[in-house]
Amino acid sequence: MEQEWRASVTVGAVRALRDEQYEELHRHFAGVIRHEAAGQRLHLLWRLDAPSLVEAAHKALNTAVEGLGAAMSHEPQLIDLRVVTAEQANTERDYPREQELMGYREAADELGVSRQRVAQLDGNHPDFPRPIGRTGAGPVFTAESIRSFAARWDRSPGRRKTA
Repeated sequence: MEQEWRASVTVGAVRALRDEQYEELHRHFAGVIRHEAAGQRLHLLWRLDAPSLVEAAHKALNTAVEGLGAAMSHEPQLIDLRVVTAEQANTERDYPREQELMGYREAADELGVSRQRVAQLDGNHPDFPRPIGRTGAGPVFTAESIRSFAARWDRSPGRRKTA
């Protein structure tokens, strides 16, 4: 018996897509196609029918390889493939996994700096985590990403010019 599944694929090292590439992708993926320019990633989300998870995963992988191969001029770098039941996808959408979150104030406390310094790091430091969202109060980060940054952050100042 067929069951409805949701498949998602993330592809790395993808520069801006041309209109004809989007059209080709839409021929293979009747769902969401989103290009993330900053991270050069392509995210695809679509539904499919299959009798089991194994068959749904095979079908999703084959669809991804075929569709991406037809649309891309180079071999795509698949970095994530996920297949879940439609019911599970709806549950995750309506009741997302709880995460510890931080704004600038909490990140400042974690890093031992001012909120203004966190804003500078957010705007200028290449390794500073990307926010997962924004509110009227500003960007929101996962606590895990801020703590990971704190563990690897080289706090030594850059070379200063001497007179």
